[in-house]
Amino acid sequence: MPSTRNEDYRFTDITPLLKANVQPAAAGASVPSDLLAATDLPDAAVVAVVVDGVLRPELSRGLTEGLPKGVYVGPLEGAPAAAVEKLGSLSNSRGGPFSVLNGSLTPGVLVVALPQGSYLPGPVYVLHVASAPSSAGGDGVDAASASANAPRLLVHAGAGASVEVVEEYVGLSSPSSSPSEAAAPSEAQGGRYLTASVSEMFLEADAEVKHSYVQREAGGSFHFKGTLVHQEERSRYSVTEASVGAGIARHDLVIQQAGPETHTEMGHFLLCGPNQLHDLHSRLTLDHPNGTANQLHKCIVSHASGRGVFDGNVKVNRGAQKTDAGQLSRNLLLVPLATVNVKPNLQIIADDVKCTHGCAVSDLRDEELFYFRARGISAEAARQALVFSFGSEVIQRMGRPALAKRVQQDVSRTLRSVEQFAGSASA
Repeated sequence: MPSTRNEDYRFTDITPLLKANVQPAAAGASVPSDLLAATDLPDAAVVAVVVDGVLRPELSRGLTEGLPKGVYVGPLEGAPAAAVEKLGSLSNSRGGPFSVLNGSLTPGVLVVALPQGSYLPGPVYVLHVASAPSSAGGDGVDAASASANAPRLLVHAGAGASVEVVEEYVGLSSPSSSPSEAAAPSEAQGGRYLTASVSEMFLEADAEVKHSYVQREAGGSFHFKGTLVHQEERSRYSVTEASVGAGIARHDLVIQQAGPETHTEMGHFLLCGPNQLHDLHSRLTLDHPNGTANQLHKCIVSHASGRGVFDGNVKVNRGAQKTDAGQLSRNLLLVPLATVNVKPNLQIIADDVKCTHGCAVSDLRDEELFYFRARGISAEAARQALVFSFGSEVIQRMGRPALAKRVQQDVSRTLRSVEQFAGSASA
């Protein structure tokens, strides 16, 4: 396992995980009906519920009925050969240590496969549910114990196919399992667990995949996700990420543009509350001409014990002439001693490109607060409104109001844990 002596993990200390007694999650965890109701996505074409890495058909809907001809959503067994043969081809070479761990622990693979020219009228919604050891810290269970789950997703979009995939990660001890619970995700303890997740996505020529990834796990958990994407010519891939839960969370996003006129869009919103560390490492490689890419990273650190990490690399190789790429990182520190470590990075080898990047780290600006105060709005309410607007630029890209509402509720819970927001929360 990596340590802070490894450059890629320089600011991400996983010592708490290494000290835990990690065991594979027990099979057959019960999922409360109120959790399923609180995390539903009403307009989804398919709902696939994955519990501790295992697809649960009895909790899912739309897996077998109503799908267009040739479209498959289900376990690896029975999946189209064109999709199955791609399994592991990205994670084995570029996935990193936790992708390797996933490969050894995963109990199954959820496959989303679309043949040439096909599309789904609604999203494929994948709800990942993780369970902690029962009675954590109680009789018969070591307080240092943690269960491990390793969900895996394989998406194959054939030439000209189009699909929207929404992944949401929750724990049985997260706020989602008790909708009336007022605790922030960072405070929602209930037993520790490790999620080591991998998503491999393959886009053939002219295919389009819209990907939303929402991480809302419990505060006592460890969340490591690898998203590995391969794009052929003229394909379009977009990912919108909201990471607000877990104690330690890391997302390794690796994208390869393997054809000309390919487009990649990345949006990320990370909220770091008390004792939360959120780390985003992204790698985008362009090898062919006329590619386009945009990345917007936004991070809020709302507590002195919180930390945000961003290491974003965009590499434009010599063959990627006429590339148009932009990268922007904006970071908001709400309290003294809050910390972010930010490293946006463009590596440009081609000589005929248009590439820009920028980075900003700040508190809320006084003139913004004055605008609200001059209209009779309290300082606390003004700061909360500005924080919501800061994150909404990314969150609204998901285009799913129910999903955005859940993220916003978690943001509100976390902000209530910050003393300066207490007044507006109780008003």
